[in-house]
Amino acid sequence: MSVPTPTRTTPDQPIDGVGRLLSPFEKVSILMLTHNAPQYVELSIRTLARYTRNVNYELVVVDNASERPTKDLLKRLQREGLIQHLTLLEYNSFFARGNNIAAQNVAPDCTHLLLLNSDVEIKNPGWLSNLLRTHRPGITAYGVVEDPLRVDGYCLLVEASLYREQTLDEAHEFFWAVTKFQAALLAQGYSVQGYAEHERYLHHFGGKSGQDFKTAKGLFLSQEELAECFGGRTIRVLDAGSDGSLPRRPRKSLLHRGVARVQRLFA
Repeated sequence: MSVPTPTRTTPDQPIDGVGRLLSPFEKVSILMLTHNAPQYVELSIRTLARYTRNVNYELVVVDNASERPTKDLLKRLQREGLIQHLTLLEYNSFFARGNNIAAQNVAPDCTHLLLLNSDVEIKNPGWLSNLLRTHRPGITAYGVVEDPLRVDGYCLLVEASLYREQTLDEAHEFFWAVTKFQAALLAQGYSVQGYAEHERYLHHFGGKSGQDFKTAKGLFLSQEELAECFGGRTIRVLDAGSDGSLPRRPRKSLLHRGVARVQRLFA
């Protein structure tokens, strides 16, 4: 199985040019769930290993009943030292329970957890240190969703202690667990912030694990229920315009990058 050549990177510098100094005592446990799509899994893990610098981290993987090619790949990547803890489930735990399982397997000295999807391409050595530098107690993420405004869950950093206290709501196995999680932290006075545009650091392909999620519990929340969750509180968009607008990528540029990635994947 060939892995596409990662995109060239830019220097390790926070997107907004500011941020705190990293502590040598910080350790990030990266939680990754997998379900088939082995070519994307391998791209995610190899670019993670290649482009994560200046951060003490471990990779904890939970596989949600993938077919044999993905399981064999994960075992091989663990033998190569790219995965520190691997759990192979015989059932699909979906997003919420899978991350809760992974969180139980992290190193006892970890200070932060990072929920990271298995269909990403890491592109810059500063991707993780940037999140840590701009982080405030609570959540910092790459990816912002509108209606209501919230951070996405494909690359989400949070204190390990906060996650242990809260965990993800397994009544919402897929879509809304992260939404309710961040709303609960906002209600407790913690920060929830995210970058809407992050292509220089990380690309999220999205939807590469198939359609099995459609059988998950708790896929629907009404606008009234969402409004009640947030209670008028909102997140901070770190790269919003002066008028509060979210950054937008030119359509032509986005299309060009998408075609290039597909070509690399099947080259």
